[in-house]
Amino acid sequence: MFEYCSVTYACVGRGWTQELYWIRINGNKIMEWRTKQWTDYLNYMAQEKWELISTHPLEQDGSDSVAVAYFKRLV
Repeated sequence: MFEYCSVTYACVGRGWTQELYWIRINGNKIMEWRTKQWTDYLNYMAQEKWELISTHPLEQDGSDSVAVAYFKRLV
């Protein structure tokens, strides 16, 4: 059986290694990741046994890139 998690995030600038401007996990805004790198968050999720299964761009907000990422892990 799997557990799923959706993460919506905005990165300042362009590219996967840019700073996170904001992040929402299952709809809840999490401020502790602000100004950290998206790759740091991916590494954190991997340590917590989450597997990235999909990402999808949502919109462009000025210079920020907004997207959603979906993760799964065994329960």
